[in-house]
Amino acid sequence: SQLSSLTEEDAPLYIQPHYKESYRLAIYALLCGGREAYEEFLRAEQISPFLSEEEILFMLENGELPEVEDDSERKRTKDVAAPSTYFPAESDEEVPDLELGWPEVSLEASDTSISLLFNPPRINTPSIKEVVRKQIQEARQVIAVAMDVFTDVDIFKEVITATLRGVAVYILLDHSHFASFLTMSRRAGINIQDLKNIRVRTVQGPQYQCQSGMKFHGALEQKFLLVDCQTVLYGTYSYTWSCEKIHLSMVLVITGQLVSSYDEEFRRLYARSAVP
Repeated sequence: SQLSSLTEEDAPLYIQPHYKESYRLAIYALLCGGREAYEEFLRAEQISPFLSEEEILFMLENGELPEVEDDSERKRTKDVAAPSTYFPAESDEEVPDLELGWPEVSLEASDTSISLLFNPPRINTPSIKEVVRKQIQEARQVIAVAMDVFTDVDIFKEVITATLRGVAVYILLDHSHFASFLTMSRRAGINIQDLKNIRVRTVQGPQYQCQSGMKFHGALEQKFLLVDCQTVLYGTYSYTWSCEKIHLSMVLVITGQLVSSYDEEFRRLYARSAVP
């Protein structure tokens, strides 16, 4: 009633988080009983379907059973903290270092500049892939890639060439797509472990856990290239043959102060990453 009495100009900018207990219970039914249990719950509660077919398949394919603990371990865990139903558990592992080095760049006084590229390219503009390769070729200190899928062998070879001239390379990939990256690199005749100037790690999205213990992780859907902590290419373009040849996408090329936000984001992602 208090909010309804406010005028549009006086209304608060904060929007309450969207949450429905019925949705949580429906996902619980899906993970514990499968699609039929999920659909039966929706019918019984007269809830409209809220998950897409892709989301249902993702949850069913990535759902994990809880690990079996002995009585002493279960008691120790219970004494430390109550289990969280929705939030990822804190990790006991050390935060990984950017051991290959990371440049200190001050961009506070720099004006932000943003240009937009499309795929397929507009008339008289370069393609996204051309700009990606050129940025990698011009890198002098560090190349940082956060990517969902990375199977473009041409971009990969540019990255390898950069490592050979002493550029530090960090690649973060979605955990579920690491196998395709590894297959691509092996077919190109490259063993990542043989290269001293490159680190490849994987990232999972936040963990969703039901009261039963069934859980699944989200995906890494960040797609950006950070070069020398001074230029960022960010957008919907994945490093795949399909994205170059048949998919519609766009990328922002960013320089200046805003780049520091991507610098920080990459380091945050790296801190939660793991060795594949």
